Amino acid sequence: MKFSSINISVLGASLLLCAAAFTSCCNDNDWDTDGTHNRPFHTTTLTVDPKDDRAGIIFDKIPNAIGYQVELSRDTLHDGIELNANGKSQVFVLHNSPDTIYDLQGATKYFIRMRTIGEGETFSKWKYLAKYSFTTKSEQIITDIIPSSTSAIVKFVPGKTIDEAYIYRNEDSTKLDNSTIDIANGVVTVTGLQANTTYRIKLWNEKNVRGNMVFKTTEAFPEGYDIINLTAGDDLNTILASATNDKVVILMAPGMEYSMPIGEEGNPKTPNIPANITSVYFWGAAGEVQPIFHVRGMGLEGNKDIIRFYNTALINDGPSDHYVLNIKGNYDINKIQIDKCTIKDTRGVVRFQSITGGTVGEVTINNCQISNIGSYGVFNSKSQSALTLNELNISNTTMNGVAAGALINIHQENAKVNIDHCTIYNCVQAGKPIIDVNKLESIVPYVANTLIGPFNGSDGEKTIKGCSLKSVDVNNTFYTNDQLWNSGYELGNMIDASSTDFWTNAAEGDFSITISYRDEYSKYGDPRWVTE
Repeated sequence: MKFSSINISVLGASLLLCAAAFTSCCNDNDWDTDGTHNRPFHTTTLTVDPKDDRAGIIFDKIPNAIGYQVELSRDTLHDGIELNANGKSQVFVLHNSPDTIYDLQGATKYFIRMRTIGEGETFSKWKYLAKYSFTTKSEQIITDIIPSSTSAIVKFVPGKTIDEAYIYRNEDSTKLDNSTIDIANGVVTVTGLQANTTYRIKLWNEKNVRGNMVFKTTEAFPEGYDIINLTAGDDLNTILASATNDKVVILMAPGMEYSMPIGEEGNPKTPNIPANITSVYFWGAAGEVQPIFHVRGMGLEGNKDIIRFYNTALINDGPSDHYVLNIKGNYDINKIQIDKCTIKDTRGVVRFQSITGGTVGEVTINNCQISNIGSYGVFNSKSQSALTLNELNISNTTMNGVAAGALINIHQENAKVNIDHCTIYNCVQAGKPIIDVNKLESIVPYVANTLIGPFNGSDGEKTIKGCSLKSVDVNNTFYTNDQLWNSGYELGNMIDASSTDFWTNAAEGDFSITISYRDEYSKYGDPRWVTE
């Protein structure tokens, strides 16, 4: 089809006319928006990381925003509710991401929303969490509890408001008188407790628990014993030899440090329990810091009923220096007990040497932290065939850093060896066993509820044995996957995690189980590391 020149001209004119008309409409501003309705965009993402008394907030920032208004409320929030409609909201402005909101209540549900503040005090629409609310974690303002046999000092963050405190024992609860609460100094004083008993204390503010902790009162002094206070400069050997009662408690004040007086050779004397003493407790009084006792391989004379160390730091001068107890000769001992002690920087803990006879009923180590121990390990009775030992028990204890040929080296027919709820890490030399029974088939160790990590020097080739003989009774015991065993000598089952992933910081002595493995394994190992 052909167009004439006249038709083309008419078409062009029509197009120009339409273009002019379109331009005219734009210039009349009939299509402009009302500037009063301009608003900034809201953030595209909003996440909250709740803690106990605070929460981290992360959001995408908007270009040219002046700030970000946030509203927190314990009541529901939605677009139909005005800002702070209930008069109880927390309203504030943030400028950075991430940021932190403070002064929250623990274990509390909060609704949250955010909007962008633009120029001229304009606001975006509200941005909400995907689930609209978050819940803070249970608060823990308790920092320490110092128990004695019938009372306890509970310390919490000074200035934190609490209006009630309750003590719980089993299913029973008792409200403490408000006069026992000192908010300014952060102290609650609890009295009227029973000795050697487990309690839980909860600190409340309104309906929220701000502090929650379990503690155990100390033992009461044993009946029929003389209590003797030991002070720096005393000669323990003279005090014991001069005692008029054969049963004594040597009481050491919190934080004190005791060493024996210097002897004739220019070195501190070795402590000795003389024959006139049949039962002795070395007792650290309750306090913030355990007393330090430089035991230097304490010896003894004569038969004993009980030798007990309680709530004391038993420390020497390094892993090549002395022992806690170094027993020689021919004596009958009913019980050796080490409880609630810190033991470190010593060549060995309990050693029997040059034994010519005698019977030991039990050696018990409970609720202790043991570290930096030298070549004689935690227990050593090797080659002492003249000794009769009935039982060795180690429980609720962490053993970390024992550079021994064996952690336990035992050499008495039919002796019972029991390890329960212990955490064992970086112990034993390569190629050696954790428990050396010296080819005695009559010794079948029992290992239960225990967690084991790699020994020092594990490099993918060197290995150790759980026990020098394969006969071991093992129950609920687990080891991290970087622990290397001689094939067939494993203790327990492997955890699908390395020691660095399983524990918070084992290399620095923190054996709290990381959150990924806590639910499955927190009931095993030394209970002191359980995180609620």
